[in-house]
Amino acid sequence: MRIAGYFLLVSAVLHVVGVALAGFAGETLILLVPTVFYVVLFAGLARGKMWVAWITFICMVIGSAGALSALFGGWPIPAWVFGGILAADVITALLLFVAIWAGPKPRDA
Repeated sequence: MRIAGYFLLVSAVLHVVGVALAGFAGETLILLVPTVFYVVLFAGLARGKMWVAWITFICMVIGSAGALSALFGGWPIPAWVFGGILAADVITALLLFVAIWAGPKPRDA
C-alpha cells in the first residue's frame, strides 16, 4: 500500500502545481482541499490501514472522473497537469485494488 501512497502524493503535488501555474486564481483554490486530504490518507496507507485503503480507493475513482472531466473543461490550469493527476489517480486506484483484493488472509483453522 505504501507504493500506492507515493502515487497519491504525486497527485497531491500536481494539485498544488496546477494551482500555482494558474497564479492561485480563485476558482482553482478548491484543488487545495484534496491535497490536504491526500496527505492525511497517505499517513494511513503508510501504516497499512486497510480501511484507509478502501476510502482512498473510492476517492481515487472519484478523483479520476474529476480529472478526466477537468481535462476537457475550461480550467486555467494546463491540461498536462490534469493528465498527470489522472494518471496518478488511476495508478493509485489500481494498486489499491490489488492490495484490497489480496488483503489480509484469514488464518487456517
